[in-house]
Amino acid sequence: MRTLFYNHTGIVSGAEKMLLLSLANLPRGSFELILVCPAEGTLRNDAADLGVPVITCNQIRARFTYNPLLFLNYLLSIAGVLYAFRKKVKALSPDIVQANTVRAGIVATVATIGTRVPVIWHSHDILPSHPLTTLIRLLAHSSRRVHIVACSKAAAYTLRPFTSRGRHVVVIHNGIDMTRFHRSPELRDEKRKELVIVPKSFVIGMVGQVSPRKGQLGLIRAFADVRSTVPEAVLLIIGASLFNKDHEYLQRLEQEVAKLQLGKSVRFLGQRSDVPALIQTMDLFVLNSEVEPFALVLIEAMMLGKAVIATDCGGPAEIVHHRVDGEILPVGDHKALVNTMIRLAMDPSLRERYGEVAIRNVKHIFSKERYIAQWCSQYRKVTSAHLSKPLEIVNDDIEMGARVSE
Repeated sequence: MRTLFYNHTGIVSGAEKMLLLSLANLPRGSFELILVCPAEGTLRNDAADLGVPVITCNQIRARFTYNPLLFLNYLLSIAGVLYAFRKKVKALSPDIVQANTVRAGIVATVATIGTRVPVIWHSHDILPSHPLTTLIRLLAHSSRRVHIVACSKAAAYTLRPFTSRGRHVVVIHNGIDMTRFHRSPELRDEKRKELVIVPKSFVIGMVGQVSPRKGQLGLIRAFADVRSTVPEAVLLIIGASLFNKDHEYLQRLEQEVAKLQLGKSVRFLGQRSDVPALIQTMDLFVLNSEVEPFALVLIEAMMLGKAVIATDCGGPAEIVHHRVDGEILPVGDHKALVNTMIRLAMDPSLRERYGEVAIRNVKHIFSKERYIAQWCSQYRKVTSAHLSKPLEIVNDDIEMGARVSE
């Protein structure tokens, strides 16, 4: 089955990691994989390294806005991408087009109007409240060619059908390659030496794009209060400002650290290729986001046996079981964040218990094998509905225990 994957950006973040996981692990005996994505960023090279043919395209320059001039420019950008993508679809004649984001889904659906090509929207987005949101949902449910898969129930909710008789959104939770995540005391000590972190330090860490919605500013302010009780605490902020004006937010974070006189305790490590190793150095992992469709890094930290704190901001509540394998806090609750970090800093046995349970739960629910098996099941459903010959999966053993939840 010729499957054309389309991603609206070439920059690799959580959604693109899942795309690459699929490209690396879908059985080649059953799938002919092609990727269409912009040249900017590392996605095309990462896919090419996997042996997947890559066709470059223009990047969509569009965001939610109430500014009419910006909105017009965005429409022109989308129109150009639509025209070019339609030509690519006609030339390649795919059996399925899989759009890896909501924006990609919009382009793929409109560009294939008048064809019989089924389109899968893989949503890694929680759509904000906006007049365009209703139009996007209408488009998503406008044709029987369109099938919607979301990375979490939280993401699925924002793309739900308008009536109870509408087709439901399928939920396939993200997965990870477990072989990349093993606890190593030796690596922990090695990385701590590299970062010049003394053995007695209590290390709190956050990994993610530097952006207001990720909540780095709130964590820095909470960390300042934690230090009054845990003076040996160190905060690692891993990630870079990737989009729009996020570099201004990074400057604001640096100014706040200077204002709070935390310069020796807060480390901005930027974008790193050794994130699993850096997570090993941490005693506590914190995700302080305002909104999060899933939070892939959360299951990575849990697989490494780290105690985690996450906000109840969407997907994380489907990953962390409160006070079983981590803790879930209300978004923006400064006092709760401070108190929870201090309590966990003072209770190493609780952190260890959370970590042990987290490893078991992640292995059971979020493995790459389960993820790929669920996608193969979804492809069979799509091809059964649209193609004369349903897809047969080579190496059928990947499907053991697979079940797609709706």
